[in-house]
Amino acid sequence: MNTALKITQGKILVYYIFDLADSVEMEILRQKWTGRSTAIKLVSRRSSPSYLQFDTEPLLLPMGQQKLQLTPDRWLDAEVRAKVFEFGVVSIAWELPFPDDWDSAVEDAQLYIDNQMIADESEKLLEDLMAALQPALVKPYAEHMREDYTIFYVYGFKDPNMVSSDAILKELGADIAGMVRGETKTLAESERQSILDHKITYFEDDLVVVAWNSSFIYDPEGSSEHVDILEFANVELLELRSYDKLLDDQLESIYDEVENLPKTWVGLLKSPHQPTIQKLMTLLLDVTELTDRIENTLKIIGDLYCARIYRKIATLLQLRDWQARVDGKLESARQIYDTLNSEMQARRSTIMEITIILLIAVEIVLVMIPAAVPH
Repeated sequence: MNTALKITQGKILVYYIFDLADSVEMEILRQKWTGRSTAIKLVSRRSSPSYLQFDTEPLLLPMGQQKLQLTPDRWLDAEVRAKVFEFGVVSIAWELPFPDDWDSAVEDAQLYIDNQMIADESEKLLEDLMAALQPALVKPYAEHMREDYTIFYVYGFKDPNMVSSDAILKELGADIAGMVRGETKTLAESERQSILDHKITYFEDDLVVVAWNSSFIYDPEGSSEHVDILEFANVELLELRSYDKLLDDQLESIYDEVENLPKTWVGLLKSPHQPTIQKLMTLLLDVTELTDRIENTLKIIGDLYCARIYRKIATLLQLRDWQARVDGKLESARQIYDTLNSEMQARRSTIMEITIILLIAVEIVLVMIPAAVPH
């Protein structure tokens, strides 16, 4: 720890992200928040193609300055803003001043990570927003899931030697590793190195160290694209968790329906699986549409810097594993659908065959009756 090191400027961003509905009617919100909200575009000081943008731009609503309780006896002033995504997610960001001295920042880092007091305050702010959000929510959920993430962002140090990413890593690497893990004790060398292996640099004077629940950014220009990428990756994680839970709940319900169906002769006339087949078809269409929508939300193809950050955070958040889980459960739903649909078609074929046999039998009887009547 470097106790003499001072910070010229910086901020701490604490995100609480909520999944509220299948989607949001963005035009309703735009009209409701006219003059108060702005659409989000990624701004980069690095060479970025024009398609490094959101497919449908989120809406950003400044919520002004709020008092935030970190501990029972410690309050800080924070700038708060809410960002609404079209696929039913709201991200609440608390922006707090970075401590003036480095050692205080390192010691206090754990207060900004997974803090129940911040979580409670975020839930209260969400409640305040719900009156405005409710008319725009499409298929709102009875219960919402959430994710949180913290970013420690330094614009500069007062020490003229602390300008390059190499110098910062050499002098402060151990502190940064502990900071993003929220640990006050010194980490083992192997653990420290595993964290710093997830560093990304573009210019000599910038640095991003990514961890699964928080990140450290050093950028004198104050760029925002890395912040937006980290936030969006957590939005994506939340959506995948939500789809996974939806599939779990629906598949469990469908398994129960199939097992508890009565085995009677009535099933020959009408398939007892018809409601279940309809439910499966709706589930498959809904989840496929939702996953396609979030996959197409942010275009980062071709921007190597943002793509590198996204790959790092996606790996740490295990987004590919979550996607595989969702895909696996979608495949299970498709197999159940195919099985029940085939069974329903087989029932219809059986009914058709029985009907044809009965018609032939009736025709034979009608032909034989006149012959059996004495003249």
